[in-house]
Amino acid sequence: MTAKFLVAVLLLSCLSSIGLAANTSPQAASPSKIKAGRKAEAQKTQAHDLGSIRPGNLVLPHFAVSTLRSPEKIGGIIERDLVLADIVSQPEQKTLADEARRQDQRDKTISFDAWTAAGVHYVLLCDYQEASVVAHLYDIASRQHVFGRSYQGVEQGQERRVAHQIADDVITALTNRPGIFSSLICALLDVGQGNKEVVIMHPDGGDIQQLTNEQSILATPAWGKNGGEIYFTSYRDNNPDLVGITLQGERFEISRRPGLNTSPSWNESRQRLAVTLSKDGNCEIYTMTRDGRNAQRLTENSDADTAPDWSPDGSQIVFTSDRDGTPEIHIMGADGSNPTKISHESYCDSPVWSPDGNKIAYVVRQKNEFNIYLYNTKTGNVTQLTNGQGQNCDPSWAPDSRHLVFASDRGGTKGLYIMDIETRQAHCIARGNFSSPAWGPLFRR
Repeated sequence: MTAKFLVAVLLLSCLSSIGLAANTSPQAASPSKIKAGRKAEAQKTQAHDLGSIRPGNLVLPHFAVSTLRSPEKIGGIIERDLVLADIVSQPEQKTLADEARRQDQRDKTISFDAWTAAGVHYVLLCDYQEASVVAHLYDIASRQHVFGRSYQGVEQGQERRVAHQIADDVITALTNRPGIFSSLICALLDVGQGNKEVVIMHPDGGDIQQLTNEQSILATPAWGKNGGEIYFTSYRDNNPDLVGITLQGERFEISRRPGLNTSPSWNESRQRLAVTLSKDGNCEIYTMTRDGRNAQRLTENSDADTAPDWSPDGSQIVFTSDRDGTPEIHIMGADGSNPTKISHESYCDSPVWSPDGNKIAYVVRQKNEFNIYLYNTKTGNVTQLTNGQGQNCDPSWAPDSRHLVFASDRGGTKGLYIMDIETRQAHCIARGNFSSPAWGPLFRR
């Protein structure tokens, strides 16, 4: 059972108008309140032994948003991020939480006793200071300061990026895992007349931008070199060519060999792509450099081998093959050696390796329904993640190896969903005719 946290998010328009800051050490505070000093720990993160300040199994997360300036730009995004990450839920004592928030504003303090009575475990205090947002996280039970940090970029219209960074830092502080929101998701969007385009968006579904203008059939987008490129198949020139595009919109060609050039998977350590080519008449798996050169064939049989995906360390490749009569999931060495079947369902496809190397997600067709399954590479155990909720396709891993993004028509409406594989909770991030989502790496700060 995954622990959840009751977090109150307080956003203040400025320190002078509200009188709250977060500089004074909680250890020096009175038993029930913390007075805030005005200065400056915010530029650095306070390191603590999380085991000593975290409560145990936590429930009832809550947000008390109070701000004079655009709460939807910062507080609303932080709140949605933490809900999507599935580490918060609604409070049972909302009235008490609201009263604690009002008491903080009235007394110009953080009222630990009031928040404790409301069942809140943490308070996140955010404030605008000189074109930046300063965020401080407090542990209510231990009355300790967990971290403080200043985030730049608000005045440049980057509120969403700043909010995602704050949410990621909260997630890391509460779970000891990396956050997932300082990243991008790419996907295909049906734009009509059978054509699709590559779009990018934030992991909460915000700020959707069209990246390509192919005016054609597109397929299998995947993130590439240093997280700054996306590779995909385009029929623009009347052949399924493999092309790439930078996040600045610069298009370049990778492979224009006759037949299929599809299903790219980039490995940073090897600096090579794994792809599916059918230039010799049958779908086989190759590796090649980013510019399409030095192609090396890994599979060779009369059946179709498709959908390769690298293991994070570049030592293995997972792929789909119908060499046993129906499409199944196999693993082989990076040189094509020792192919081994790992799935035992009737029809499997779209395998993706988790960034931590411990899991492979893939799709299984069962009685005209597509569901997502999970294979544990350490134990060989298989877990079904979705069931009876429409068509669930095209899974892709978040950087934390705990969340997946996938396409689904559950509820009768097509869209992209994020799922926590531990809680099995899924949240829609974007409604529309999207397909083939791919989650990119975390931004470098």
